[in-house]
Amino acid sequence: MMVDIFGLLARNKTNVPRNDFATCSMNAPPSSPCVAAIVPAFPRFPDFRPYLTSLRTQTRPPDLVVLLDDRTNPDVKKLPEEFSEFQIEVIKVETSNFPTAINFAIEQLEQVDYVSFLQAGDFYAPQRLEKCLEVVSTWEGLRPPAVIVTGLEIVGSRGQALPSEDARARYFEKLWAAGRTGVAMANWLGAGNFVGPASNIFARRSFLAANPLPEAPAAFSYGLAILSGLQGLLAVVDEPLLFHYPVIPEGDPATKSLVEALRVQLSVMTQLEEKLATSHETRRNFAAFSRVAWNNLSGLRGDLFQQAVLRLASTMEPDQVREVASEVLRSQEILRSPLSLRAFVEANDPLDTTAYADALWKTREKLKQITAENKRLNAIAEAAQDSGWIRFGAWLGERSSRRIMEMDEADRKNADGQKSSAT
Repeated sequence: MMVDIFGLLARNKTNVPRNDFATCSMNAPPSSPCVAAIVPAFPRFPDFRPYLTSLRTQTRPPDLVVLLDDRTNPDVKKLPEEFSEFQIEVIKVETSNFPTAINFAIEQLEQVDYVSFLQAGDFYAPQRLEKCLEVVSTWEGLRPPAVIVTGLEIVGSRGQALPSEDARARYFEKLWAAGRTGVAMANWLGAGNFVGPASNIFARRSFLAANPLPEAPAAFSYGLAILSGLQGLLAVVDEPLLFHYPVIPEGDPATKSLVEALRVQLSVMTQLEEKLATSHETRRNFAAFSRVAWNNLSGLRGDLFQQAVLRLASTMEPDQVREVASEVLRSQEILRSPLSLRAFVEANDPLDTTAYADALWKTREKLKQITAENKRLNAIAEAAQDSGWIRFGAWLGERSSRRIMEMDEADRKNADGQKSSAT
């Protein structure tokens, strides 16, 4: 399916009411929470005006658009006039590091209930903000989600959907296939970063204020998903409500990705310190996540993580190390044998979420081929009802009947062309 993003935005343009930011308070009724869209206006990003237009199409527009200005982009002064239908607030930040700038902005937005991010290269589908708020308003569990993410439509630089064989589209298809098999959230998070870009984050402001983002621009959305997901505070809307253009990095991105993934993982451990000590649910989810995550599509390296833990342990007193080890050994998780070992003992293949997702993707591709072949065979069967030649070809074999159909189609086109020339 080819998606023309710019055409979609033009067709769905709506009148966005201007809101008074001063009336947006934490005391607002749940039916109308205050939502802010945070946009980095840093010069290293390409022109983000086209992407801001997706805010104009929202069936539930944001109450506030926040521009993060590191004082290096002169165009920031023009944007409030160009997008005058929005209540726009410009927040001066000292750095163009996106997570650090967000942490600073979150402290300034005390009147806001929820925040959403929008980076250059990404577009919101018209119902994105409305759907995310709907999850919050209709939640029936004891703990409403702190972070909500949605499905992705992977597109090219011109907003056209990438073909399924494209490596970037296939990568995200694998990651989402893992979750659609019905695995637990902790296992899905361990399989890899299905969340994708920062633009896929819709979060409660108070949660972000209590959990500052790590300084890892390319991976902080994954860290935020892990942090909330392991505490049972992550909700997923399985609808393609975000159009994402994954830029191909220059050179080998492996080193940077590994560094950021490790930094995020250590940050998550630090922020979960109290929960890991007091919450059995969090400990169980963290163990499940770790069993799946290492050396996976997530980009996490078990060997490097162990080195970091050993280095941290070396800074502690021996009694403290023994105390921590005793606490871990007393946990119920020690009673569960690893899935890989259990599968080996039972002479089965170890559970591999990534491999399963890859096999599922191949199965879907094979199903597409079978479906296409069935359409051809149905066409032969329908044509055979009106053509003795095709029935004769079918008697000779499917290949002969298909050839006769192609010849009939060519004759028909030639006849049509001759009629057109005559007129």
